[in-house]
Amino acid sequence: MGGLFAQTIPLAFAAAISPLVLMGILAILGGANPKRHAIAYTLGVVSAIVGLLVVGMLMIGAQNSTTDPGPLGSTTAHTIVGIVLILVAALMVRPSHKDPQQHAEHKHRQLIKANAPLIAFFGLGIALMFTNFSTIVVLLAILHGVARANEGLAANVVALAAVAFITALPATGPLAAALFGGPKLAADVQRLGTWTTKNGKYILAVLFLVFGLQDILQALGH
Repeated sequence: MGGLFAQTIPLAFAAAISPLVLMGILAILGGANPKRHAIAYTLGVVSAIVGLLVVGMLMIGAQNSTTDPGPLGSTTAHTIVGIVLILVAALMVRPSHKDPQQHAEHKHRQLIKANAPLIAFFGLGIALMFTNFSTIVVLLAILHGVARANEGLAANVVALAAVAFITALPATGPLAAALFGGPKLAADVQRLGTWTTKNGKYILAVLFLVFGLQDILQALGH
């Protein structure tokens, strides 16, 4: 299981660098009824993450052999994942890369009307998660790593539960700060959100480039 965690946890922290999801909850926490709305939003984010990972688990579980990693864990998939990560790294730093705060605010205006019910905030969490391209790419890379490790159901469940917990931190962290922290902690989270919005894409680009090159080299047998 140690090898599986070594493959998945570093990528999970890359998935957790999610300015879009973070800016979404910070905008909600600055509005009316922030705590109730933030809880609904966070549940939407977590549901999207868990849903994607469960689908991936079902695909891995549908493999015909317990010793064959299957298509999701094949060498071809390893090469494709590496190439995709490198391409995403280039896209992350292009000048026209969409600002996460603007994207989050657009989705907020699109989905959240005046006196919107809690389900609308739940839907916003799902929408921002599934339009968060960089995190989706990383989660797919993680599922590929799990299929390639082929360590059995119990190990896969534990590893992906840890991945889900880490990936959800941009939503659960600010929510915990709002529920249990004071004004100073809330201000610190806001500053972190501002810093992440400015610098997150560059950190992700470096991580994607490193992970992508690593996957391609491993696929080539190095």
